[in-house]
Amino acid sequence: MDGSSTTTRRRPALPLPTQIAGIAVPSDQVSAATWRHAQRILPRYLFFHSVRSYCWGATIGDREGRAFDRQVLWTASLLHDQGLTTLPRNDDCFEVAGGARARRWLERAGMAPEAAKTVERVIVLHMQPSVALDDSVEAVLLDRATSLDVRGADFNVIDAVRSDVVRPYPRGDFDRRFLAAIRREMNGRSDCQSARLLNQTGLSDWMARSPWKAIR
Repeated sequence: MDGSSTTTRRRPALPLPTQIAGIAVPSDQVSAATWRHAQRILPRYLFFHSVRSYCWGATIGDREGRAFDRQVLWTASLLHDQGLTTLPRNDDCFEVAGGARARRWLERAGMAPEAAKTVERVIVLHMQPSVALDDSVEAVLLDRATSLDVRGADFNVIDAVRSDVVRPYPRGDFDRRFLAAIRREMNGRSDCQSARLLNQTGLSDWMARSPWKAIR
C-alpha cells in the first residue's frame, strides 16, 4: 500500500554506513538505533527518501558553513514521514502525529528529552509553508532537503553528491507512492498541510516538472 501501512515482508536490515557519498553519518547509540527502527517501520520508498533527505540537508549545511546537530538532523530525517504509514490511526495531521511518536520513541531509545523535543519540532515544521533559522538550523535544513527531494528545489546545490547518494538509495516509484499517501491524508483530513500542498501549491504538477523525472 502506498503509505497507509508498513510493508509486511521483512527485509534484511542494511548496516549503518559510516558515510554516504562522503557525508558523515552519526554513529552514536541513538542514531544507530534510529537507523534500524526506520527500516522496520518504513516502506522502502519512504526509507530511501528519508536517507536522501538527510544527505541533502547535511550537504546544504556543510556547503553554507552552518553548524548543526547531526544526530538531530539524522533522526528527524529518518523519522519525518513515519506518520504517513499510520494514517488510519493518526489523531492529527501526519507530521504532528509522527513527530510526537518520534519523540516518544527517541526518549525510550536514550535521547535526551530536550533533543527529542527538538526532533519533534523539526518534523512538525517540515510541512509548514515557511521555516526560519529562528526555528532551528536543523528545521531549515530538513525543510529545504525534503523540498529538494520531493520537487527538485535547488537541484544544482547537490550536484557534487547527487549520483553517489541516489545510486544506493534510488528514487524508484517514490513520486507515485508519495503523492498517493499525501492524497490519502487530504481525503481524510482536509485541514492538514497535505491539502495545502495539493490544492494551493499544485504539488502534483510541481513534481511532474521536477528535474528528478529524468533520474530513477
